[in-house]
Amino acid sequence: MKTLRFWMFAPALAIACTSATAALVIDGRQTQLQVSTQIGFVGSVNSATDSRQYSSVTSDLQPRLAGSDSGSGAVGDGSWIANYQYQLDQSIDYLPAGGFSASASVTLFAFAADQGVAAVDAQSGNRLELRFHLNTDESYGFTGITTDLASVILEQSAGSGVWNPLAEPTAGAFQYSLRLAAGQYRFAAVSSGYHDSSQGAGSSWAVQLMTMPEPGSLLLLATAVGVGMVAGRRQRRNE
Repeated sequence: MKTLRFWMFAPALAIACTSATAALVIDGRQTQLQVSTQIGFVGSVNSATDSRQYSSVTSDLQPRLAGSDSGSGAVGDGSWIANYQYQLDQSIDYLPAGGFSASASVTLFAFAADQGVAAVDAQSGNRLELRFHLNTDESYGFTGITTDLASVILEQSAGSGVWNPLAEPTAGAFQYSLRLAAGQYRFAAVSSGYHDSSQGAGSSWAVQLMTMPEPGSLLLLATAVGVGMVAGRRQRRNE
C-alpha cells in the first residue's frame, strides 16, 4: 500500500508543475559595449574608441569591457598629468522554468591636473536587446531596479516593425505582473555613464522576467500536497 499511495501523489505533483515548462523562446540577442576616451594635454589630445559586440544566445553571456591609460610630462613651463579607467559588465541567465534574468553596469573614472586632459564617455555604452516569442499565453513577473543614466523597456510586437511598450519603469525598484499572449516580444536596456577629469557618473540595472504559476496550477499543487499529507497520516495510523 505504501507504493500505491506514493504513486497516487506523484502524478498529481507532476501535473501541478507542468505549467512551469518554458513557453518562452529566445530568438536573438544583441549586446554592444562601447567607450570613447580622451587623454593627453592641451593642444595634443589622443581620442580612441573601445568596443565589443556579441550576438550569440548561448555563449559569451557574461561579457566585460575594461581598460585604462595614464600619462604625464612637461608642457612649456608647465606640466601635465592625466589618467582614466573604465569597466562595463553585463550578464544574462536563462531561467529553467522559463524567462531570464539580466544585469549590466558602467563604472568610469578620469583625472587630470595642470594642463592634462582626461575623459571617458559611455553614452549608450552598455546595451542589451533580447528578442523572444511565446508559444502559449503565460503569466510573468517582471521585476528589477535601475539607476539614473540607465533604462529598461519590455515591448510587444504589433507587426510591421512596430513595438508597443508593456513596461517602461523609471529609475528605482519596479515590479509588474503581466499576462503575455503568444507572440513576439523585445526586451532592451541601456546603461550609460561619463567622467570628465574629476566629475561624472556611472549606472546599472538588473531585471528578471519569470513565469508565475497559474491559479489552476496552484490549486492542483495544493490538492496534490494535501493528498500526500492525508496518505502519510493514514499510513502512520495503520502502522
